[in-house]
Amino acid sequence: MSRDHALAAIDDYYQNGTFEAELAGRISYKTESNLPNCEAALQGYLADDLVPYLSDMGFTCSVYPNPRSDAGPFLVARRIEGNDVPTVMTYGHGDVVAGYDGQWDDAMSPWDITKKGQRWYGRGTADNKGQHTINMAALKTVLETRGSLGFNVTILIEMGEERGSPGLRDFCEAHKDLFSADVFIASDGPRIHPDKPTIFMGSRSVFNFTMRLDSHAGGH
Repeated sequence: MSRDHALAAIDDYYQNGTFEAELAGRISYKTESNLPNCEAALQGYLADDLVPYLSDMGFTCSVYPNPRSDAGPFLVARRIEGNDVPTVMTYGHGDVVAGYDGQWDDAMSPWDITKKGQRWYGRGTADNKGQHTINMAALKTVLETRGSLGFNVTILIEMGEERGSPGLRDFCEAHKDLFSADVFIASDGPRIHPDKPTIFMGSRSVFNFTMRLDSHAGGH
């Protein structure tokens, strides 16, 4: 099977409504990590949705508790095809900011997909359930097309990115043997334009600091 077959298959995945159905199922999980009593939704998103999906693709999946007792779990899914092929690591997050039920225009629900023209509305469609749904579907399509990927894959999904990723650093440090890879690809960033897929090369990070100023009186 050729690359053209895989591209045709992923186009059909979108056109026949499978992408919308899979994304809608994931949007329905109220994974609001910055609100209290969200633990069941965070755990369910991984254990009940992503783990079965990835397991069917030949991934070995493990859901790990967060080193911090007040933060959501992590999913590590790995598909190893050999020691002589490169390893790709990818990342996503299944948590979302607060849904603000009842405050959306036109009585839209944050937990359903609403389509208006070319735009899809729903909490997580663009950050980040849509992105990792596409990435997993792309891997699945290649597997269905030619039976193997030709590389190893490690997928890390966290459930606390919208809170500043509590526990992520400690988790990765404790399990760094799982994350050895030749390339890291993350789909959680902006596009230059809605119809122009954008690839940023390099890395990005956040540096937290506190600034104190002795300012002059009056306006400036």
